[in-house]
Amino acid sequence: MTAYDFDFFDRPLHRERGDSVKWTQFGPDVVPLWIADMDFRACDEIVAALTRRAQEGCYGYARDSQAAIQAMLDYHRERYGWEIDPEWVVPQPGVVTSLNLFCRLLRDARPARSDVFINEPVYHHFISAAALRGIRERRVALSPFGVPLPDLSTLDARGAGGWMLCNPQNPLGHLWSEGELRGILDFAAANDLLLASDEIHGGLVLDAPHLYHPLLRLTRSDAERRRLMAFVAPSKTWNIPGLGCAFAIIPDPEIRSHFSRDNDQLIPSVNLFGWVGAEAAYRHGEPWRLGMLAYLRRNRALMEGAAAAWGLPLCRLEATYLAFLDCRSLALGGESPRDFFLRTARVALHDGAIFGAPGWVRINLATQTATLRVALERMGNALAALPRH
Repeated sequence: MTAYDFDFFDRPLHRERGDSVKWTQFGPDVVPLWIADMDFRACDEIVAALTRRAQEGCYGYARDSQAAIQAMLDYHRERYGWEIDPEWVVPQPGVVTSLNLFCRLLRDARPARSDVFINEPVYHHFISAAALRGIRERRVALSPFGVPLPDLSTLDARGAGGWMLCNPQNPLGHLWSEGELRGILDFAAANDLLLASDEIHGGLVLDAPHLYHPLLRLTRSDAERRRLMAFVAPSKTWNIPGLGCAFAIIPDPEIRSHFSRDNDQLIPSVNLFGWVGAEAAYRHGEPWRLGMLAYLRRNRALMEGAAAAWGLPLCRLEATYLAFLDCRSLALGGESPRDFFLRTARVALHDGAIFGAPGWVRINLATQTATLRVALERMGNALAALPRH
């Protein structure tokens, strides 16, 4: 049995030689710490399951895998005490698809009040989903330090029909507390909002014994539960986003039917390798996940030390592997920090502006520690040459 220790995660994969978006988007001299996938080999059980299926040699249309769905249900019940009725499950090729379908639902089912609350900063597909479906987003500004949520009683919900939540929060890396989530639930109930919770990063809580709280598990009545949906996937936790398998969890049958309307004509089904990878991840991936989290904690400490040395504020990374760095104090002459680091340090980061936070960068820490050290050294050298305000 493979030991998922630091030696395992230290092994480079040489992704620059293949078809990796992350590693081939920029030049060969660039260290890519931008798009959210990991530079770690998947657990042996996932590789073995995919290999067995590939060796069957026939790749025709596949039915939804009840075995994979059951593995997902079992994992969430055993790990988080979250009982999910199989009838609630709508398989999806990805969570981004689900965000768009939720916005379509608001537009069509609530045309007179289709505005949607989203937090800011937030994963950029929240913003684009609303724009593409022709509904107006109302951005609720989060504080990057301290208590993130503002006083919800100050929000005007007139004309709003929904809220899209990122739980845990990307890009701040904030792990929502039970009290914070109950406050959002109460606000949704008081204003008759449909609430969609993207929980794709739920398995990436860095500090034990803290757990992410599935929003649906916190509901206290059937009426409260019926206004909610959640989106989960094994992709970020076990580094299998390229396999394309996710799940929308929707308790209300009418909302579920509306959400799924014409989906067979609009979006692809989960592909057969997505099903195989998902089942193996939920059934056998826990040792790998725990080893990966230990490795990420080491990388987080390295990032925290670098940010402190640079004198730049860094959000406390409680969940996800995506560090969020405040570069607004830098004298860049109008250049974005993302472009500055790419030009001067040859390090590719995500621009905070796409999340609604110009002047920030998001840094993917899910790489070999040696690679991260090179990137941080380059960034430090570039910063050392800059004047400060």
